[in-house]
Amino acid sequence: MTRNFTCVPFYTVPLSPCLYRSESQPRACESRGNRGLAFDVGQRMNLLAIFDNDGTICDTQDVEGPCYARAIERVTGRSLSTLDWTTYDEPTSSAIVRDLLAGDPAALTKEEQIKREFVRLLEQERPRFPGDFTPLLGAVQFITRLKEETICSVAIATGCFDISARFKLQCCGIALDDFPHATSSDTPRRRDIIPLAASRAGFPVSSVVYFGDAPWDVRVSGILGIPMIGMGRRIDRLKELGVQHAFRDYSDADAIIRVLCDLKKKKNGSEMKAFQRRKASVQISAD
Repeated sequence: MTRNFTCVPFYTVPLSPCLYRSESQPRACESRGNRGLAFDVGQRMNLLAIFDNDGTICDTQDVEGPCYARAIERVTGRSLSTLDWTTYDEPTSSAIVRDLLAGDPAALTKEEQIKREFVRLLEQERPRFPGDFTPLLGAVQFITRLKEETICSVAIATGCFDISARFKLQCCGIALDDFPHATSSDTPRRRDIIPLAASRAGFPVSSVVYFGDAPWDVRVSGILGIPMIGMGRRIDRLKELGVQHAFRDYSDADAIIRVLCDLKKKKNGSEMKAFQRRKASVQISAD
């Protein structure tokens, strides 16, 4: 895929192509951290970590909302009622635009124009807001470690447009196309974006642990029944919403990996108990 972005990454940690799970090729998933800690995820790559982008990988703060709103206004002549994303039923880039343009016969063309204008404005504003285009501390190294130490597979699911996600991640030193991924350009609802990313990685949703930063991430994790690890600047709010494990950044990678593995073990244990109950029920019926 041709990339026309002028963004030069702040970080250039190499990321190898995503490791896909193979049922016929079991692999040891025990990893030892920098301080010699062992993390055992089982004998197969049966865990998929799915990462949101804004606020979870990229430390997006002040610039994105105004640029998004300006792009919409320049293309459509209409203004968003608010930049408080919690007020939207479906706070993804495509969902908000499609709701605004509902019934417009030129909606698809205008959406593409908004996407391009949005990225142009982000490129324009990047020198003034460099912090909005850098990764959370340790994010790139953490994702690399998950893959290189075969702790789990990695995918990305974001409510961004495809081209804006690609640009922002490139600024952080990550190539979106190196990972199985889904964006709101694929499907506007976050509850569909995450399963689509999982499917493209070759995993069922039941194998997912989700990394997110916002109230809508908490909501969709509950809807899908998947565990979530909170990341970023909203950790206090995430804890108020019931997220048990939340981190400001990825600087304590061992602690995050320990939580990741514990969540998967608990999920595996619950699934095994459910299987045993079903098996017992079948045996009783047979008797």
